[in-house]
Amino acid sequence: MNKERFIRFSSLLNNAQKSIARIKYKKMDSYGLGSAHTLCMCIMRNYSEGITKTELAVLCGVDKAQISRLIGELLKKEYVSTTAPEKSYRQKYKLTAKGESVSAEIEKIVVDINSYVSGDISPEELEVFYSTFEKICHRLASAEEKF
Repeated sequence: MNKERFIRFSSLLNNAQKSIARIKYKKMDSYGLGSAHTLCMCIMRNYSEGITKTELAVLCGVDKAQISRLIGELLKKEYVSTTAPEKSYRQKYKLTAKGESVSAEIEKIVVDINSYVSGDISPEELEVFYSTFEKICHRLASAEEKF
């Protein structure tokens, strides 16, 4: 990636992240949730038997300390419950009925936004984009170690 492409890529990525954060904030504020809560709940929706903080941290791409804070906030809002009262690394968390309801509403919002953003982009073009973007992300992760 030459210098101009890197700057363009960085700028586009930064602008996209800002837009996504603003949309999430605008839509999630009524639930008392931020964008990180939204991601956690959407992931947890796929784990009806529960998920550990460590697993959730990996899937969200954040550190365990941030996941602990997020889970604590979701527990207080009664969107999440724990499968065991004792604290352990294997302790699992899952959505409550209230959390399921809210996450279903969030998922609908996400699908609507995704449909709007995808617009007239073909499924094939989207697949190429996601595949290419995933490769770039992996390369960036390896660049962290190299540089």
